[in-house]
Amino acid sequence: FAGAAGVLVGHPFDTVKVHLQTDNPKNPKYKGTFHCMKTILMSDNIRGLYRGISSPMMGIGLVNAIVFGVYGNIQRLSDDPNSLVSHFYAGSAAGFVQSYVCAPMELAKTRLQLVNQIEGSVKFKGPVQCLMYVYRTEGIRGCFKGLTATILRDIPVNTNTLSFSGFSSYFVSYEFLMQCRETPGVLYTLMSGGLAGIASWLACYPIDVVKTHLQADALGSNAKYNGFVDCAVKSYEREGYMFFFRGLNSTMVRAFPMNAACFFVVSWILDFCKRNGIDM
Repeated sequence: FAGAAGVLVGHPFDTVKVHLQTDNPKNPKYKGTFHCMKTILMSDNIRGLYRGISSPMMGIGLVNAIVFGVYGNIQRLSDDPNSLVSHFYAGSAAGFVQSYVCAPMELAKTRLQLVNQIEGSVKFKGPVQCLMYVYRTEGIRGCFKGLTATILRDIPVNTNTLSFSGFSSYFVSYEFLMQCRETPGVLYTLMSGGLAGIASWLACYPIDVVKTHLQADALGSNAKYNGFVDCAVKSYEREGYMFFFRGLNSTMVRAFPMNAACFFVVSWILDFCKRNGIDM
């Protein structure tokens, strides 16, 4: 439920982020975050901002179950589960495992969001049809296009995780903020979740830009990039370091309400269970 709430709040800004990341820098279509949002609304109504939402909505429950399941179990095995180092390793492991679900899910999401921008793109009705088409044309390997970038984004050996992104940095920053207060209230918890989301994106954003370009690339022999390194090098040579920060503003705007909404729902459900005697 918390993951679904985060997706509903954050998906319009995610669509804007993907459009800005793949915009032509020599002849930009958008002037910024809100101009991009306005352009999508005028051309495709509210449906345009929520295009591709079915993919994360279908997978968010599984992704969060994997993330918090792996994270919690590794914490239990730790000698000092409250240390930030323990949170880092648990978050890194959670990010690695969930990447195998997240990569094909985000491939479908990206291609649905950019259905009118990808040259020669097939019009898909949903994520399942998209992934089935990719599987028929490129095999199972095609469905995991961008997996390396997803793993690098979601673990980092300096990183973080979640569809919120970078897990280790996400959990470490959240736990650090929570440990600063003896009895954190709901508002403080929401603020901590929102700030942790921003911190996690700052840690891994350049990798996310490369991932988006890989997953939006043409299929088969028409593909421009051979992999993560090839995409990063060619894009840097073409545009310089600014390539790696395209769409960062919309991501920062999205990160806080998305993560705050997630933690609000978590807090509400836990409080509901406590008041009704449900053992959590």
